[in-house]
Order: sequence, then structure tokens, then C-alpha cells
Amino acid sequence: METAQMTSLLERLLKSHEDLLALGERKTEVLKQGDMKALDALLKEEDLQVKKLQSIEKERLIKFANVTLGDMLEQAEDPEKERLLHLQEQLVQAYEILKSRNELNQELLVQSLQYVNMSLSMVQPHTEPATYSNLKSNPYNTNAASLFDSKA
Repeated sequence: METAQMTSLLERLLKSHEDLLALGERKTEVLKQGDMKALDALLKEEDLQVKKLQSIEKERLIKFANVTLGDMLEQAEDPEKERLLHLQEQLVQAYEILKSRNELNQELLVQSLQYVNMSLSMVQPHTEPATYSNLKSNPYNTNAASLFDSKA
């Protein structure tokens, strides 16, 4: 009975990770296009998916608090054991793919921010500093007209 519950739980975790991966792939395309409205919508979908994943994980912790997958594999019969091992492999693979996709998306975001910062710095005019700065080395050597006329 426990192995059937664990199998069901792992299948739901795998499905949730696959859904997150699909969102990550869509996010990559949106980042390449620079569509901020679509990115905002995807982030909201991703947040909902992460909450779903957290609830599945919380359920796993409640049902199998002191039981590991290794313990389940020791108790399981051959067909169930093979199914659990297959699910474990799929979950590890999905996690690794999701991790690399998130790293790619993070790099795309950093590049986008660098481009925006560069564009802003090119558009903004260069202004003089608002604070005092001593640009002349000799304050008495000025070319300005004197207050006193020495010829008079």
C-alpha cells in the first residue's frame, strides 16, 4: 500500500517538474523576444506551479516522514521496485534539465539588464557634478575681469 502511495506521489512530483520545465522553456523564448507582459504572465503561472510543487512536497513529508525512497525500494517487489527506480531516474533527470534551463534564463535576464543599463547610460546626458569640485590648480590665476581697474 505504501509503495502505491509513494509511486503516485512521485508521479505527481514528476508531472509538476515537467510543467515547470515547460514554463521555463516558454520563459526562454519570451526573454529572447523581450516581451515583458508575457514574462509577467509566465512568472505568475510559475509561482502557482511552485506552490503546487510545495504542497506535493508537504504531503510527502506528512505521509512519509521517516521513510526514504531507499527504504521503499528495499520493501518493494520487483515490478514496483522497477517503477520506483524509473520514477527516481526521471525525477533526477527532470531536476537537472530544469536547473540548467533556469540558469540559462538567469543569464538571459542579466544580459537584458546589462543592455538596458547600457542604453540608459547612452541616452542620459552627462551632467556636471552637483557638488563643489576644485578644477583649477591655482585659484588666483583667473582670466576674469578684476573688480579694481589698475589703469585708473
